[in-house]
This record gives sequence, structure tokens and C-alpha cells, in this order.
Amino acid sequence: MNKIKTLFLLAAVAVSFSATAQFRQDRSDYEYMFKAEVGYMPFVMNLGDAGDYGYYISNLQHAAGTSVINGVNIKQDFFVGLGLGYNYVAVPKEVVDGNLNGWHCPMAFIDFDYRPLDVEWAPMVGAKAGASYLMADSPYGNTLTPYVELSAGLNWFFRYEYRNMERNYLSLFAELAFSYTQQATFVPVRIGVRF
Repeated sequence: MNKIKTLFLLAAVAVSFSATAQFRQDRSDYEYMFKAEVGYMPFVMNLGDAGDYGYYISNLQHAAGTSVINGVNIKQDFFVGLGLGYNYVAVPKEVVDGNLNGWHCPMAFIDFDYRPLDVEWAPMVGAKAGASYLMADSPYGNTLTPYVELSAGLNWFFRYEYRNMERNYLSLFAELAFSYTQQATFVPVRIGVRF
């Protein structure tokens, strides 16, 4: 009889350890999320063939813009999604002088980022690939070109204390990137939120 009681006691202890180990694992490893970003993209230099009328963007135009990305956060470390963005491309001095004759530049892209550490302030790396449509009053008119970008930054899980129990994915981030589009390279600086 003692052996049966001991066996039941061991079984109960094993079940309790198992239940503790399985805490909150009934939740999914992924969650649909949005990212919203705003940023500034200083012009660096032109690349490629200038063509008969020069480069598409050639007068040191910088860009300011915003984007929204709908995607999936996977195990809190990876994010992949589809994004739409808008940049306003202009020479900064002209904007300061009140001349708002810049060019509109909508974009569509695939966004990816990865946060390799499981900490409150996590470094992150990312990439974007898509297309950029420059609506320009230039000899070339409107131009559609590829958009590619590599980025690095810092991600802050602002409700980190709840994360282990609730798989909290909400975060703020800042990133510095290098991008190429419209025959020009830029260094985007952005801040954003993942919600």
C-alpha cells in the first residue's frame, strides 16, 4: 500500500513540474502586428548611369517620410511584413525657404527585422526590399525603381516586466539604415512603434 501512495505522490509531483514547464505555451508563437515608422533620409551620393538628362535625383534632395507595415511577429525575435510608405523628396534649403516644390515618392516593400537577444533593450537588424515610385517634374518624368535597404538599431520592449507571462510584443525602436533607390543612396534615420 505504501508503494502505491509513493507512486501517486511521485505522479502528482511530476504532473505539477510538467504544468509549470508548460505555463503559457498554449499561446501561439506568432502574433499579427503593425509597425509605424517616421524618419528622415539624407542624400549620400548617386550610383549608376546618369543618362542623357542626369540622375533621377541629383540635386542633393533629402527625403522625409512615413510608413506602415502589416506583418507577423514570430517568437518575439523575428518580424516579417508588407509595408506601404510615402517620402517627400526635396532640397532642405528650399523647404526652409518656404519652397515646397518637392517630389512625392510612394513605396511598397517587404520588411524584415530580427532581435537576437532576449532582453528589454535588444539590438535589431533589418532589411527592406520593394519598389519606389518617384512622381517627379523632371526630364525623366515619373520613375519606378527598386528600393533596397539594410538597417541596424535598438528595440525597447516598454512592458518588459509582463513579457514572460504574456508574450508582450509591444515595443519602440530606433534605426539607422543605408538605402538605394531612384539612382541615389540615402542614410535613413527612423523611429517607430510595433503594436
